[in-house]
Amino acid sequence: MRMTNWKIQIDPREVYYLKFILEGYDNLATMSTVDRRQGIVELCIPSGNEDLVRELLVSIKTEIGLKTEYRIQKSEVGSWESR
Repeated sequence: MRMTNWKIQIDPREVYYLKFILEGYDNLATMSTVDRRQGIVELCIPSGNEDLVRELLVSIKTEIGLKTEYRIQKSEVGSWESR
């Protein structure tokens, strides 16, 4: 299964809120905190869910203080491709 990884920066106070929201959607994406103080998190998104995750982020952009979004890499079981 191919995965897309995005790093985004949000208001650090909203890291747990975003994780809570993502956990409410089974298999939409998983989230790991990269830098809690700066609010940088990484989303691991199964192929085909990118548009849904983007729509979700846009809909809660103000609530979470979304600052930056960028795709960093795609993966396939055990291998990484630069993006």
